[in-house]
Amino acid sequence: MNLLFISRKGLLADMFRYRIAETDSQLCVVHTAHEIETCLANFSVDIAIVYGEQPDSIAFIKQLRASNPHLPVLVLADRATYEYIKVCRNYDVNGFLSTSTNFQQLMEKAAKILQGESIYDTHLVEEESTHLARVHFSRMERKVIAYIAADYPNKKIAHEMAIHEGTVRNYISNIYSKIGLHRRKEAKQLLKKWMEKEEKGRRK
Repeated sequence: MNLLFISRKGLLADMFRYRIAETDSQLCVVHTAHEIETCLANFSVDIAIVYGEQPDSIAFIKQLRASNPHLPVLVLADRATYEYIKVCRNYDVNGFLSTSTNFQQLMEKAAKILQGESIYDTHLVEEESTHLARVHFSRMERKVIAYIAADYPNKKIAHEMAIHEGTVRNYISNIYSKIGLHRRKEAKQLLKKWMEKEEKGRRK
C-alpha cells in the first residue's frame, strides 16, 4: 500500500514514517498543497491521509480532489463540527477516523477503504446526528427520502408518488438543502441514518 500523508506537524510525520518503515508500504509525506501535486505526479499513491487538526486541512482535501477525483482519502481528527463533516462528505472523503486510532487499526481500515468501504467514526460524527435531529421534513419529503434510501431513480419515484419528475427534483433539492449535502451518494448515507433514528424513536 502506497500512502500520501499530509500534515504540517513535523513530529507527527516523523512518527508516521517510523511506523511505515516497519511495513512493506511506501510513504510520501507533504506539508503544502503544491507538494501534493508533485507527490501525485511522481509517486503511485493508493490512499491519501490528511491530518484534520490543522487550519488548512480542508484546502488539502479540496486540492486532493482537484488533482485526483478518484483517490481514496482518509481524514484523522480529534473532533469535528457539522460544517467540517459536511465538507468531507461533499468532497467524497472515504474515511473519517479519530487521531487516537492506533497504527494497526489505521492500516486495517485503510485497506477496507481501498476495497470500497466508507468508514466514519461514530464518535466524530455526533454533530451530524445532532444537526439531523433539528431538521424538519414535510410529509412528502419523507416519502421521497424513503425512495432515495431504497435507491429509486427520480423517474421511478415520480411514478410511485404519481407526481411529475420535476416535482421530485424540487423535493430532492429542498432535502439536500436542509442537510447541507449536494450529491446523492453522500446524501443517501445520511438520510438512511436519519430514517434509522426516526424508526428507533417510533419504537420507544
